[in-house]
Amino acid sequence: MAYLWCEDNQAISEWQGGLTAGTPLYLDTEFMRERTFWPQLALVQVHDGEQIRLIDTTRVDGPTLSPVFQQHTLVMHACSEDLEAIATFTGQYPAAIEDTQIAAALSGEDMQWGYQKVVQMLLGVDLPKGATRTNWLKRPLSDEQLHYAEDDVKYLPEVAALLAERLDKLGRRAWWQEECERLLNQARSVTPAEDAWRNVKGAGLLQGESLAVLAALTPWRDQMARERNLPKSFVLKDAQLLDLARASRSDRGLLADLGFHPKQIRRDGDALLALMEEGRRQTPPDPLPGPPDAAQKKLAKTLRNRVGVIAEEMDMKPDVLMRRRWLEALIRHPDRVPEPLTGWRHDIVTQPLLELL
Repeated sequence: MAYLWCEDNQAISEWQGGLTAGTPLYLDTEFMRERTFWPQLALVQVHDGEQIRLIDTTRVDGPTLSPVFQQHTLVMHACSEDLEAIATFTGQYPAAIEDTQIAAALSGEDMQWGYQKVVQMLLGVDLPKGATRTNWLKRPLSDEQLHYAEDDVKYLPEVAALLAERLDKLGRRAWWQEECERLLNQARSVTPAEDAWRNVKGAGLLQGESLAVLAALTPWRDQMARERNLPKSFVLKDAQLLDLARASRSDRGLLADLGFHPKQIRRDGDALLALMEEGRRQTPPDPLPGPPDAAQKKLAKTLRNRVGVIAEEMDMKPDVLMRRRWLEALIRHPDRVPEPLTGWRHDIVTQPLLELL
């Protein structure tokens, strides 16, 4: 199947207008993000069931492509990062998705299987991986890149059909729909600024005044990353945030002592010092839960064993049923069931574990 290279807005609009309403589109994206906060969408690969189109998003604009994402179910593989790239480009997340990585996991395969692995497992086709880390924004794209991009959707309709058939036989199609909707809702969710500190590596080691300072600094770091379109670590690394939070003084000499570059001190020094002082005046948030104690570890082992038995009975991988962080949250607060453990998981695994608790 030969692909069609598309870089014309009018041609895309005409193609999209001719699609039957509700037709699923089998889709992948290529984007760049090494030195930016926002993903830069470079290419969209679409298989409409008859033709593969490679859409050049350096030429085609967001409003033209938006109906493609809003009026059709997008069938993708491991699509969480693709969703963000699409939303950044068009201003909206897709309306509906079906993720074949999730379908494979629910049918009994490993939860982390990539597209190449699934294609090899289901179809016996070995796909090359050579162009994965290339520069997708540079034009013209190489033949290797173009063939790689084509392969990313070439087999997707057949893969999706086989996995859907498996799920239908197992009575798990509704689970797939629920998990895909959950993934889409997670992508749409925004972490409140006051909770941004929770995503800092090492935040669990802080409490009291240090934690209050971290809670004041982190929203500023994240906002600067957005405004400057830089990775968060380019503004302030997590380790630097922790150093500032633990510091006992607030002066420019401190910033120099901590290894901040003179240019960074000139640009951001006053803001950082003011936020440190502000944080010390604030009531600190509740610290993150510490590591489980001996009793909790023993209980977790008992619960994991129960999950393993249930997973074996269902011919599923245990981590598809229960993630470690969900289990730990359930042990700490049995009265507050994590959202992923509602829905189809409730009767199968959540309720049996609550009875053990």
